[in-house]
Amino acid sequence: MRAHPAPPLALVVVVAGALLALQARINGQLGQRLHSAIDAALVSFSVGTALLVVVVAVAHRDGLRRLRAGRVRWWWWLGGLAGAAVVASTAEGVPQVGVALVSVCIVAGTAVGALSVDAAGLGPGGRQRVTSLRFVGALLAVAAVALGALGDHSGSVRPALFIALFAAGAASGLQQAANGQVRRVAASTAVASVVSFAGGTVALVAVAALRGDLAGRTLPHPGWLYAGGALGAVYIAVAASAVERLGVLRVSLATVAGQLAGAVVLDVVWPAPGTHLHLTTILGAVLTLGAVGVAGIRRTSVAP
Repeated sequence: MRAHPAPPLALVVVVAGALLALQARINGQLGQRLHSAIDAALVSFSVGTALLVVVVAVAHRDGLRRLRAGRVRWWWWLGGLAGAAVVASTAEGVPQVGVALVSVCIVAGTAVGALSVDAAGLGPGGRQRVTSLRFVGALLAVAAVALGALGDHSGSVRPALFIALFAAGAASGLQQAANGQVRRVAASTAVASVVSFAGGTVALVAVAALRGDLAGRTLPHPGWLYAGGALGAVYIAVAASAVERLGVLRVSLATVAGQLAGAVVLDVVWPAPGTHLHLTTILGAVLTLGAVGVAGIRRTSVAP
């Protein structure tokens, strides 16, 4: 037997995942000034959607035509809803159980969802069976986030909320598959990204309207508070491009690894008030990078 490591494309996804950590920090600052995490997410999604609409209108209209003419499954249009579900459930969960438990629930759901989506062949790369190495890689990712969460003792037990967070994480696997499928049909990463962002924006508008958060809002300064949408657009584009080659599981694990690594760097260079970098967080980031490698190992037979 001979093992082949995952291609370097996985490292690109890791870097893109690190941008999500920066996006989360920026959106956190915006949320504090708006006094609403949902509103901050809505602003971020709206900025990303607007940027992508301009890009598609200027340079990717052929992709839109290919998408309209192609055979598209109905659920491919709903990928952005998963992103909105993660944002909304996180905003609801963090005040109740803390960042640590929210992260563990979402990553556990992401790992299970990604394995299931790959096994069902819903992604553009086709069916990828659940091998022992892929399963171990998923378990390592969950263990890594749990290890990184050991420094946070603010959580409490809320079974119904845990189930909702797990479900949101599992849905993110479908989001990766849907975005990859749209990109395959449209032959355009920008088109796939705008479809995802627009769906998330619509969902967040509905949530904000139900909460009564849309009236009387004044957008704060400075301008860098709105950079989160652009960072999210870059990540969605990278992930949509990578999922056909890497599969949903490896893209999901690489994203988690990048988020943890990015969080470590941010805790050093731009720490949030009242937070401290723990050794367990660093070890969790390293272990997650290992999980990406393990999940990407392929076994091939060697002739005697």
